[in-house]
Amino acid sequence: MRLAALVAGFSMLALSAFAADAAKYAKDGFFVHIHDGRLWVLKDGDPDIELVSKNKEPKEVTTRIAAGPDGMTIKSNKGEVIDAYMAK
Repeated sequence: MRLAALVAGFSMLALSAFAADAAKYAKDGFFVHIHDGRLWVLKDGDPDIELVSKNKEPKEVTTRIAAGPDGMTIKSNKGEVIDAYMAK
């Protein structure tokens, strides 16, 4: 029982850390999510947000290695979304 509580507590702490990291990259009009050290960026309201927030990839993916903030790999479902995010 204690082990389960410890694991649950650690999981919540880890999720909180990822959310805080993603918040660091937030920009108006964009959904941001970090998974496996990569920054996902989608336009607010995009239907693919549901997939990405569950760490699943949409059908189409554009990846730019080390092109994001802090040298992160940045991913999106459209290259123009990455361009707009980086320009903001």
